[in-house]
Amino acid sequence: MTKIVIDPGHGGRDTGAVYGECREKDFTLQIALKVRDYLKSRYVAEVLMTRTTDKTVSLTARTDFANRNKANYYCSIHINAGGGTGWESYIYNGSVSNFTKSARNTIHSTVMNVIGPQYGVRDRGKKRANFHVLRESHMPAILMENMFIDTERDRNLLRSQAFISDLANGIGAGLAKALQLSPKARERFYKVIAGSFLIPQNAFNRQSFLRSKGIGSIIVKKVVSGKTVYRVQAGAFRKRANAEARLQAVKKLGISDAFILVER
Repeated sequence: MTKIVIDPGHGGRDTGAVYGECREKDFTLQIALKVRDYLKSRYVAEVLMTRTTDKTVSLTARTDFANRNKANYYCSIHINAGGGTGWESYIYNGSVSNFTKSARNTIHSTVMNVIGPQYGVRDRGKKRANFHVLRESHMPAILMENMFIDTERDRNLLRSQAFISDLANGIGAGLAKALQLSPKARERFYKVIAGSFLIPQNAFNRQSFLRSKGIGSIIVKKVVSGKTVYRVQAGAFRKRANAEARLQAVKKLGISDAFILVER
């Protein structure tokens, strides 16, 4: 099984770059945890983290951890500073394998294809440097600088959970593609849809009605045949029988347009 080390830069006493209340160590951990979750939920791979909390980890400890665990790939996540803007990636500026180069190319283009068109992020290019984690890791490695903490537009993006999620998903997708990870067989769920609406308020009204009858639900926004619809999902079940029971309970409330949707 492919073993990947995700390395959130800095941590603990080492804040990394700081601007006001914004600290590099916090952003890197947010991104890294989401990359980990993306990979673990979708692909067959062992994902290890150099840290999962706000603790101090030396550069040597990070690469020793990866080397000791005989990782197949090392991904270090950082935030830039210095008044620029955009996203860039690095590999070691010494001798590296062709795979190191090709993997970086794949990851770089995958990430930029996500955050470039959608958020207008500038591609700062594919670079090389003598960074410790690139030099001392015994496996192919990449270090990425994710936006500039001291540039207002970049900082606002880093504060956006939508951007952080899209960025992390782009990194995860790039890693999966570069390392040719096998996708997991996705589990089937039976979702009870207690109404699907074009007008959001109608969905909220249906949700409130269900809540008043003791049935919890969430509103899921979807695009169907080019139209945005708001589905009121009154449960998701692994067993069809449980979904059928919930469907009958919903229909007894007079909601005749409820149905079961099977999704993975």
